[in-house]
Amino acid sequence: MKGDIMTDKATDAPAGPGTTAMRLLIPIDATERSRWGVRYALRQHQVGKPVQACLLFVAEPATSLELLRFRTHDEIARFQAESGQYLIEDAADPLLRAGIPYEAVLREGEVAFQILDAAEQLGCSSVVLPQPQPRLARLLCRDVANEVLSQARGVPVVTVDAEGIPVGGR
Repeated sequence: MKGDIMTDKATDAPAGPGTTAMRLLIPIDATERSRWGVRYALRQHQVGKPVQACLLFVAEPATSLELLRFRTHDEIARFQAESGQYLIEDAADPLLRAGIPYEAVLREGEVAFQILDAAEQLGCSSVVLPQPQPRLARLLCRDVANEVLSQARGVPVVTVDAEGIPVGGR
């Protein structure tokens, strides 16, 4: 999986004659917060905007000696790919029900870099992330949204709340 893009077209519904669909990169992980971007895509679709979603799961490379002592890199990569595919399929369910085409993308590497790199390579019109966490929460855990916002170069980043409503971005 090392930095490669693996895709699985789930639907091939066209955007419609003469319209260009918004191509949204929505990073997915095991948290509920990562589903906020899916809600944004659903909202855009509900107001009549053509939408395509690229659901991205990024597996961070396993470097922990405790983990590598009991599992090989291949076993870990296989587990991460299976987990990522499951998370993407779960997140894609509301998109499928709404008739929104999506693409599943699995990558490995540093999360913020892979998000921005995938957005450019896949021709996404924007990256959709949950709004950055409050300062106290950032002290306790990593905030990928802030990392992506600080490193964003060519693709706009939209941050959304729990209802999928934009709250800022770049």
